[in-house]
Amino acid sequence: MIDITADPARLDAHRVLDTRTSLNRNGLSRLQNGLDKVMGLGRNHFCLDVNGKKIGYCYIRKNGCSSFKQMFLDQSPHGYDPAGQTRPIDFIRMNHVMKDSDFAACDHVVLVYRDPVKRMLSLFRNKFILCSGADDLLANYEQVTGTVPLDASFRSFVMDYLQQPWAALDRHTLPQRYHLRRAVYTDVMPVEKIYDRMIGVVGQSMADRYFRKPVNRTSDVEHVEINGADLMPVEALREHYAQRRVLPDDASLLGQDLTEALKDRYQMDFEFIARFEPQSVQ
Repeated sequence: MIDITADPARLDAHRVLDTRTSLNRNGLSRLQNGLDKVMGLGRNHFCLDVNGKKIGYCYIRKNGCSSFKQMFLDQSPHGYDPAGQTRPIDFIRMNHVMKDSDFAACDHVVLVYRDPVKRMLSLFRNKFILCSGADDLLANYEQVTGTVPLDASFRSFVMDYLQQPWAALDRHTLPQRYHLRRAVYTDVMPVEKIYDRMIGVVGQSMADRYFRKPVNRTSDVEHVEINGADLMPVEALREHYAQRRVLPDDASLLGQDLTEALKDRYQMDFEFIARFEPQSVQ
């Protein structure tokens, strides 16, 4: 059980994140939550009983969420039917969404973060090049930019699409900070350390089953140098993949200046990650 009255100064700053405000700590959580809902913050939080413990989870796209989704689907007492018409995420929302009172009842509340630049690189490869569950994002890209996704490049994705107001963009691209609730996250971990850290949350066997190996489609695809990949249209990058089964590496997509553009755009994420990894803001 989480002590929601705990003094933030006494929490483990390397593993715990307390996003509560003075309103939350003084019995005015309903007011604070109402303000957050107006801004669309922290919608997707789910909980599941695993090995006798209640586990809360902040769902953030492109942050190892496929592994967590699979655990929820397999372990849910509500019996997910993969042959049915319900999308996995919709099933989880229907059966496992967290109420405000659930946070204090949890033994662990898990938050996985990721370097924002790497997160957008992964998103572009997965959604634009491999088209994995990408319909909503690609439709939004065309609506916002007026350009068909086949003509998009990573440069246009960063410099044109991502520079628009957050409210206009697909939720896959929103800052990680926007996904957080006013809560105590007891287990904050980088995506690269999910397996090691989840052993302490769900136990060795469950961690081996769900977190030892990445689930998403790009995890086993080789990344190679492709000159000028930052300017190549998606159509050409898909052709590269079809012929060679490779994807452009980070340096090829970032070109000369896109790293700084992404750092500027996701400054709020770098600031909150810096609490756990001070070197990340250098």
